[in-house]
Amino acid sequence: MNEQFLQYLWKFRLLSLDLHTAEGAKLTVLHPGIQNNDGGPDFFNARVRINQTVWAGNVELHMRSSDWIRHRHQYDPAYENVILHVVYENDQAIRQKHQGMMATLEVKNNFPAGIVERYREIMQNHLWIPCYKLLNGIAPGVMRLWAPALAAERLNVKSGFILRLLDEYADWDEVLYILLASGFGFRINSLPFELLARSVPLRIVRRNADNPFRLEAVFYGQSGLLAGNPRDKYLRSLHCEYRHQQAKFGLKPLKPGLWKRLRLHPSNFPDIRISQFVQCLVKCKAEPGFLLQSVDALMLEEFFQLSASAYWDTHYRFGKTAGRNEKKIGPATARLLLINVLAPFLFAYGSARDMSPMRMRAVELLEGLEAESNHESRMWNSLGINAENALESQALIQLKRNYCDYKRCLECRIGLKLLDKHNQP
Repeated sequence: MNEQFLQYLWKFRLLSLDLHTAEGAKLTVLHPGIQNNDGGPDFFNARVRINQTVWAGNVELHMRSSDWIRHRHQYDPAYENVILHVVYENDQAIRQKHQGMMATLEVKNNFPAGIVERYREIMQNHLWIPCYKLLNGIAPGVMRLWAPALAAERLNVKSGFILRLLDEYADWDEVLYILLASGFGFRINSLPFELLARSVPLRIVRRNADNPFRLEAVFYGQSGLLAGNPRDKYLRSLHCEYRHQQAKFGLKPLKPGLWKRLRLHPSNFPDIRISQFVQCLVKCKAEPGFLLQSVDALMLEEFFQLSASAYWDTHYRFGKTAGRNEKKIGPATARLLLINVLAPFLFAYGSARDMSPMRMRAVELLEGLEAESNHESRMWNSLGINAENALESQALIQLKRNYCDYKRCLECRIGLKLLDKHNQP
């Protein structure tokens, strides 16, 4: 028994469905989050329901709850947004710095008895997908026919988050604004960006949309990245403007420890992405619904090729100068915003209002965009499966993350085809 096994139980949702915190509250895991292989909590962007309240944030796992103290997490701001402590044995109640007693889930006796042996067997299979050595040219044809259904599955999964936001805000513009912010986090910082947008209501953005500097001051101040002593004139100006806006609107900033930079290319630092997000809001005059008016993938792609403000031409972080380089979103990154923000929003909007044409617009948008280029796509390419557009690359992501990773081979059309082949005489 080790922490890696706990991560396996949590990631693949192998715990009992009847879960309760150490305090006796009913616990439902809505999404386990994304496993974090860098510094900080083990899973981020998780969502759980404790009694009737839905919490979004990070999850930390330990063999014993007292390991929290032993690892000195109570002094690390990166752990201030932990919403749940998952432990094998709850040997000590843990109090968070600002939130009181930490919600704790004890895993012991909350998973099937035979799963330890199953875990050992799975860990012995280090192949990227279970059928890695068995495809033999079967998969491309099957995949091409299955791709639209898989892509629709992925859009439907993403719609769940969007519709929950709608339940919370009852305003499609506010939902698209928060979703757009999350998109600028590009997975690693998606949750901090979501929390940032939640902390600055769209009505405040609209009141300042004609003043990019003031809007930057508000967002940088709310991000917590202005904390500390100002190091240069621009930073001092932002500080001064933010203090004024903070008092005017009663704003409460986030904790700076939420943001991640480790192993990120400097152009992806949250400092730069926040400025680009502000430019996006200024460009659409804080009316995110403007983006729904166009169906032309190329025009939308050009819209998102935004540059950070001039300060960032010579900086990657506040107060630290670098060689001159315009921080502009490139075409590939712009496509990711269309794939991960606009297409899911269109699909969710069409689903909520039972508008098939709107759902089809989402599908057509993906069909009109180039396929994503990432580690997953390169692995599929090595197996002879090449995505021709973003619809197919999203389908391959859905296949890998929701079928292969969970070894759902009997629910996979490729897996069934392979089994049928091996059953033939």
